[in-house]
Parts: sequence; structure tokens; C-alpha cells
Amino acid sequence: MNSTFVTRLRGGISAVSLAVLFSASGVLGTMAGLSPAYAQTALTADQASSIQTSLTASIQAAGNNPTAVEAAISQALQTAISTYGAGATASITNVVLTTSEADGVAPGQIGTGLAQAAVAVSASSPVAAATIATTVGTEGRGGEVASFSATASSSGSVSLASAASGASGTAAITGAITNAGGITGAGTGGGAVGGGAAGGGGGCLNPSCTAL
Repeated sequence: MNSTFVTRLRGGISAVSLAVLFSASGVLGTMAGLSPAYAQTALTADQASSIQTSLTASIQAAGNNPTAVEAAISQALQTAISTYGAGATASITNVVLTTSEADGVAPGQIGTGLAQAAVAVSASSPVAAATIATTVGTEGRGGEVASFSATASSSGSVSLASAASGASGTAAITGAITNAGGITGAGTGGGAVGGGAAGGGGGCLNPSCTAL
């Protein structure tokens, strides 16, 4: 997935903010590895708000029943894709993911619910299911990705499990290089290739600190 879309959204975010971010961050572009027919489209503020409101109500109704919470997340994702189209799958998945986090749902339940939806969607739209998996991989927290992969795998959808895990690994490497500036250290302006800084702090090429 385009790295510009790898932006974590945390609790309290509004539907308007979600819609603006989706438009500005390149969600309208074609997702990597997908055909032009599945170019991703952004949700409007009203659409994002509708998903958020409905999902929050369902989560609250589920109470402390983990199975019911997972089912609510799964149903919300499936319903939204059916309503707004497979082309909006990435945006929808992100709204469901971040809304669940904001509502205090445990990472394991979020990942499981999203995986249940992906497995169900895969029967009619394999590409949409793969989009859910890669979005979870790039946007989800570690526990969410792990539970997604475990649930998908146990349901026989090994490819979805691999897609989420693979996207998660790619996002981590991309984030380390882009944000930290180095594969092993703190990066440009203070990071290291073997122990020193490239462009900050003097710079070393190896642990014994041979000056650049």
C-alpha cells in the first residue's frame, strides 16, 4: 500500500477529519498490486460518520461479550462495503479499525472481527478481502495484526493471514527508514549504520566509530 496512507488514527478523531485525511493521503490512487478497476475511493464525512455511529452503538450493545463485539465489528465492515462499494474498502476498514480502538475494544477482538469480515467478503470479492488484510497490516497495532492473522489462518484463509503479516512487516521497515532514517538506529540527524550518525552527531561507519 502507498506509504502516504500509513497514518495512524487515534481515539477521538472526527468523521470530518477521517474524510479529509482519506482525500489528502492518496486513498483515491490505485492500491499497490490491485487492478485499476479496484482503485480506492474516499468516504465522505457523512459516510464515515454513519459507519462510526452505527458501529459504536453496536459495540455498546454488545457490552462485555467478546464474541458479540467481534461480530459487531465484522458486521459493520461487511455492511459498509456492501453499502459504499468495494472501491472504498481501504477507507471503510480504517474507519472501522480506528472507531473500534476509540471505543476501547481490545486489540485481539478488533483483529478477530476484521478477519471474520475479510473471510466472509472473500467469497464474493477476493480483492476486497485482500484490501482489508493489507489495510489491517499497515494500519493495525501488533495485537490487531496478530489476531487477524490467527483468525484468518484458522478459518482456512492463509493468504489473508499472510497478506496482513506481510503488510505489517513492510510498514515497519518503511517507517523505520522514513521516520528514523536508518535500518538499525535512530536515523538521519542522530541515527546509525553500524553505530553512528549519518548527518548528525559526527557520524560513524562502525561500532569503533571511525570518523566520516
